[in-house]
Amino acid sequence: MASRRTDVAYVPPSLVASLGLLLIAAYVAVLLILVDRTSFDVWGAVLIAPALVAASVPALRRQAAREADPALFRLLLFALVVKLAGGAIRYYVAFSVYGGQADATRYHNAGVQLAGPFRHLDFSAFHFVTGTRFMENVTGAVYAIIGPSKMGGFVFFSWLGFWGLFLCYRAFAVAVPEGRRRSYAHILFFMPSLLFWPSSIGKEAWMMFGLGLAAFGVAKILSGDTWRGLVPLGAGLWLAGMVRPHIAALIGVSLAAAVITRKTKTELRELTPILKGGTIVAVAVLAAVLVVRTDRFLQGAGIDTSEGVSSTLTDVQDRTGEGGSEFVPSIMDSPVRAPLAIVTVLFRPFISEAHNAQSLYAAIEGTALLVICLLRWRWLLSALRSLRRQPYVVFCLVYSGLFIVAYSSFSNFGLLARQRVQLYPLFLVLISIPFVLHRRPAPAPSSSEAIEV
Repeated sequence: MASRRTDVAYVPPSLVASLGLLLIAAYVAVLLILVDRTSFDVWGAVLIAPALVAASVPALRRQAAREADPALFRLLLFALVVKLAGGAIRYYVAFSVYGGQADATRYHNAGVQLAGPFRHLDFSAFHFVTGTRFMENVTGAVYAIIGPSKMGGFVFFSWLGFWGLFLCYRAFAVAVPEGRRRSYAHILFFMPSLLFWPSSIGKEAWMMFGLGLAAFGVAKILSGDTWRGLVPLGAGLWLAGMVRPHIAALIGVSLAAAVITRKTKTELRELTPILKGGTIVAVAVLAAVLVVRTDRFLQGAGIDTSEGVSSTLTDVQDRTGEGGSEFVPSIMDSPVRAPLAIVTVLFRPFISEAHNAQSLYAAIEGTALLVICLLRWRWLLSALRSLRRQPYVVFCLVYSGLFIVAYSSFSNFGLLARQRVQLYPLFLVLISIPFVLHRRPAPAPSSSEAIEV
């Protein structure tokens, strides 16, 4: 009797145990060396990272089991490790390349001051405010748990950013059954800017987590699981709204567009006017509240919104046009400027516009993404054709369009490269639905042909 073939090679348990002991010994040796030669700012991260990976493994296994794909677990685990490494690289760039001239320094210093009182449940110093002050409170709360480790904070926020990406992947898997999951995962988890920018103490990682929660909630709602989607949607909108209300507003308006265009189930067609009317009213109220909060946020930042969108975008251009990476933007205040605005927000700077190593890396990534989009132009067409079948694609399309309009006024490549990580997870959905050529069914055979033997 022939022996069965297996896809998994047999590994002796003794070899596994030996490798495990070797890795543990190496880890302890590295930790002892770092404790002796560095401060808790650095070696604290070596304690935190394995704990974060261990806490993540069950959820990653569940996702692989949910999709009946054992290889997915290895992909997700590798993506998590690479993301945490991105936090260490971000730390090195912030404090070795830029000498600590980064927003993370402010958050770290504030977090160190707040961690002690928070650890003793003294919240008298807590200020329920939005924006930068809110992130200082968040950093203090994180340090109260993990200790005031600067690199540890980077690793923790990088881990938070990973879960934002993971939730975006979950949303895609739930709401886009026609999508190519593995292709989406490869770009989403290993895109350099998504590995680098949302990996620091600060707003980018927090916003990525909020965006992921909101996207997962939207996917559940648009797939018919409304009640299970409300909690993550509400949590995501709150997290995003506390830091950047305008992003929360984009999510709310995009959800409204998806709800309006969504097909109603056949068995509920008689109740369509009532159900759709009530849903539209509820989502419209949510979107209006978020837009009002955005207006207040912009006015609080010194941006005059009273003269309309065009004036607001021009004001944003003036405020972002400094720092050494300035360029002349194509503000999308008319359809004529749309092509250049789309190219700028998604892909620029071009390689010819790079003037230092950082902008060159961004240019190479933007060029690679542009090439992928050109090669997958049929995939984008397929996404557009699926709008009625897949309302989540409507959500991603509207969000991408609104984001491009809002950020077309940015006139600094450095700021644009950092902020557009809030666009990529949803934009990538539009190039992850493979093109399928729909052929006409073959004509039925005639009666004379049917009786032939």
